[in-house]
Amino acid sequence: MKILSVDDKAENLYMLEALLRGHGYEVDSASDGMEALRLAQSGGYDLIVSDILMPRMDGFQFCRELKRDPRLADIPFIFYTATYTDPRDAAFALSLGADGFLIKPMEPDQFVQAMRQTLENARKRERGTADEVPEDEAIYLKEYNARLIAKLEKKMLDLEAANRALRDDIVERERQSAERAKLERQLRQAQKLEAIGTLAGGIAHDFNNILGAIMGFADVGAEECEEGDIHRKLYAEITRAANRGRGLTQQIMAFSSQADPSREPQRVEDAVKEAIALTQPILPANVEVRTEIGPQVAPVLANATQLHQILANLLQNAAHAIGDQPGVITIKLANFHVDEDYVSAHPELQPGRYVQLTIGDNGKGIDEKTLERIFDPFFTTKNFGEGTGLGLSVVHGIIKAYDGAVTVESEVGRGTTFHILLPAHDADPTPTPNLARNAPEGHGERVLLVDDDAAIARVTGRSLERLGYHPSVFTEARAAISAFRKGNFDLVITDLTMLDATGIEVAREVWDERPETPVILITGYSATLDPAQARAMGFRDLLYKPFTAQELAACIRNALSAVETT
Repeated sequence: MKILSVDDKAENLYMLEALLRGHGYEVDSASDGMEALRLAQSGGYDLIVSDILMPRMDGFQFCRELKRDPRLADIPFIFYTATYTDPRDAAFALSLGADGFLIKPMEPDQFVQAMRQTLENARKRERGTADEVPEDEAIYLKEYNARLIAKLEKKMLDLEAANRALRDDIVERERQSAERAKLERQLRQAQKLEAIGTLAGGIAHDFNNILGAIMGFADVGAEECEEGDIHRKLYAEITRAANRGRGLTQQIMAFSSQADPSREPQRVEDAVKEAIALTQPILPANVEVRTEIGPQVAPVLANATQLHQILANLLQNAAHAIGDQPGVITIKLANFHVDEDYVSAHPELQPGRYVQLTIGDNGKGIDEKTLERIFDPFFTTKNFGEGTGLGLSVVHGIIKAYDGAVTVESEVGRGTTFHILLPAHDADPTPTPNLARNAPEGHGERVLLVDDDAAIARVTGRSLERLGYHPSVFTEARAAISAFRKGNFDLVITDLTMLDATGIEVAREVWDERPETPVILITGYSATLDPAQARAMGFRDLLYKPFTAQELAACIRNALSAVETT
C-alpha cells in the first residue's frame, strides 16, 4: 500500500514516514500542495494524508484540485492538522471531498487505527461515487477564505503566545543571570571579608603591641613632665592618636567578625569637635570646615570609635570630592523629631526623637548611577590605591546597627550632602575621670611580668615601677617560670602568645607551684578567648593591648583586692 504524506515541516514528515513504514506501508512525501498534486498525478497512491496550512498551495486547495480530477477523485484523503479552530473546519474539509479529519497530535496507535478506519470506509464506497465537489466558485471562495482566515488567526495567536512565552523565558533567564551575578558578587565580597578577617587577626597582635609601646612610653613621658609643660600636651596627643589606632583595630576585628561593639551615651558634638581636630591637619589647605551646632543636642547611644569612623570617613570623602579647588565642608548638628509622615517615607525608622547629623560639601557631586552603589562594599570611584570601597559601607552598617538612617543628596557640579539620623538617648554621658592623677597605686608588691615583645615588657615594667610595684621583667616564658619557682611573687602578668610557651602554660606552671597566686593574662588579639572565658580558666582578668597605665593599675588592684578578701 502506497501513501502520500504532505506537510511543510520536515520533522512532521519524518515522524509520519517512520510511523507508516514501521507498519509496512510505502511512503512518499511532499512539502506543499503543489508538489503533492504533481506526485499524485503520476499515479499509484492508495491514500493521501495532508496538512492544511502550507506555502504555495495549502491543503484545502490541494484537496479541491485533487477531487476535481476524475482520475484522482477516488483516492482517499485525510486531513491531519494542528491548526484546528472549530467544527466548521472539519465540515468544510469534508465538503471538499475529504474522507477524514484528524487533529494533531495523536498517539501513533490511535492515528494508525483512525487511518485504517477511513480507508475501510472509502473502500466500501463504490468508485466514482465520491461526494461531488461544489462548483460554485463564490461559495467555495467565501467558505475557503473564512476557514483560512480563522486558521491564520489561530496560527497568529499561537505564534503570539509562543513569542510571549519566549519573551517571558528571556526575561526569566536574564533575571536568573542577574541574580547569579549578584550572588557571585556577594560571594566574592564574602570571600574578601573573610580574607580581611584573616588578615586582621594576623596583624592585630603585632599592631597592638606597637600601639602598646607608643601608649606606654607616652604615659611615661607625660608623667615625667611638670603640670603646665607644653610637652605634656604633646604626649597627650600621642596617647589620643594611639587610642584611636586601638579603636580602629577593634573596629576592623568587629567588622570582620560581625561583633557588636559596646555602646555608651555619647555627645555627638564632642565627637564632631574631636574628629575635626584630628582630621584638620591632614585635610588640604584649600578645604574649609564649618560647623553649625544646634542648642542642647541630645546624646546618642553609640560607640565612640564608631562615631569617629562615621565622621572621619565622610570628612575625607568630602575633601576628596572638593579636590584641588577651594571648597567648604559644612557640618550641622541638631535635634530632629520623626513623625508618622516621615516614617511613611523612611520605614526603617520609628517615630520619636533623633539627632540629625548633616555633612555637606560643594565638590564635584555624584551622578545617579554611582549614587545607587555608594554603600556597596568594595565599590569605589577613587583611583587604585586611593580607597578600598569599605568606608561608606562601614558607615552605612554602623548607622543601620544603631537603628538610624542615612540619606544622600547630590548634584553633579554642585556637591553632596549626607543626612544621618541617630536615635536620641535619655541618659547623659558618663564623665571620663582624670585617671592620670588617680590611678590606684601599689605598695611594693612583687609582680612577675613576662612578654616576648621587648618594648612592651620594658614600658610595662616602667609603668609598674611608677605605680608603686616591684616588677621582675622577662621576655622568655621559661626564664620567667624558673624565676617564679625561686622567688616570692604577689602577682603574675603574662602575655598569651609567646615563642617558647603560651600564657596559659605559664599560668599552669604558676598554679602548680602556688595555686593562690593571681595571674592576669594580656594579649594583642585572641579569636578564641574572651575575658569571661579567661576568668573561667582561673585568670583574674584578660587585658587587651594596647592598654594605658591607668587601665593596668585598675586591673592589678582588682586582682590583688580579690586575693585580700579571700
